[in-house]
Amino acid sequence: MALTGALNLYTKPTNLCLISSMRTLLSLFVLLVATAAQGAGPDPYNALVWNHANHEARNGKVDRKDWFEWWYYKVVVPESKDSFYFVYGIVNPWDLGKNPKPHSRAYVSFGSFDDARIIEKKFSPAEFHASYDSTLVEIAGNRATDRALSGSVDNASWDLQLEHDWSFNAMGWAMSKAWLFNIYWYPAAASARMSGQINYNGRKIVLDHAPAYQDRNWGTSFPTWWTWLVSNNFTNSPGTVLAAGGGRPKTGGIDLFEGVTIGLRHEGTEYTFRPVDGDPVRTNVKFGTWEVSARNHRGEEIHLSATAPRAKFMDLPFTTPQGQTYHDFETLRGHILVRLYKYLKLIAELDTDEGGIEYGSFDSKGLNTLFTSQVELR
Repeated sequence: MALTGALNLYTKPTNLCLISSMRTLLSLFVLLVATAAQGAGPDPYNALVWNHANHEARNGKVDRKDWFEWWYYKVVVPESKDSFYFVYGIVNPWDLGKNPKPHSRAYVSFGSFDDARIIEKKFSPAEFHASYDSTLVEIAGNRATDRALSGSVDNASWDLQLEHDWSFNAMGWAMSKAWLFNIYWYPAAASARMSGQINYNGRKIVLDHAPAYQDRNWGTSFPTWWTWLVSNNFTNSPGTVLAAGGGRPKTGGIDLFEGVTIGLRHEGTEYTFRPVDGDPVRTNVKFGTWEVSARNHRGEEIHLSATAPRAKFMDLPFTTPQGQTYHDFETLRGHILVRLYKYLKLIAELDTDEGGIEYGSFDSKGLNTLFTSQVELR
């Protein structure tokens, strides 16, 4: 989920000079942030984020505010109708007493979308271990890195390898500003390939370079809503990757912005549309409707439409650090249509039936009443 502010897609001509100056300043700021980040080690946002500043300062202090953090992996098996996800997470990693608070936990989750089955095992936060210097998470014998993941929960086990293809910095310069938003999203492997074996419910599923993905979320609380549209398996377009996400986060505890960030790699070229960079984005998103349009200062424009029948979605409930239940409706086999323009000329029309589509909110009952699968795509 990319949780950043949005501007109106259409801007009055009288504001063009001001916006151009703002974009120049933003570009310079992004360059400064990127330069400062050099030498920070391999992919620091795919490592542990919690308490990082204190760890670097070696001051012995520990952050004790509400906190959640997870590593999410997903895979779609082209040879069958199977699709799976895996999560390694922590809520309140500082809560290491013998009797942690009710919502403090480490956990490992496995989900099968074919039969809408979620298996989650909870552990004490004391059993969570993660590295600040690399992607390495260990929870009671379950292990995940940026190259491999293994684990076992009830009647599911897995031993998988991951080949990284493309990362997308969805939040741009804002990702390094820990105080700015209440939740962060980073597609560390917006595109990857997964090989290995999954054992589930008496079946053995063998993967051989199946389309896969890995992202990160962390923060202090959940947004009013979020959405997510991803795929790296477009029809007749190998190498094309879409990673889009956003919603309504809080800034300083207030709902100030809502918007969606979009990253597309197509035929070796990256196309980025980020509200934090001043790119105007328009969204018509609710559960059952996913329509997003954006343009950037490079003369590029993108339109996304997505749909899937209600029956394909699975509710992934999550108990927040505050004890609320957040409902995340997700499918990994939805239809996504992408139209890409350059200087108003259509340069690509892409579609997939193996798209990840997601909508999250605290209102499970309301989401069900909003849903419709009749989204106009063409």
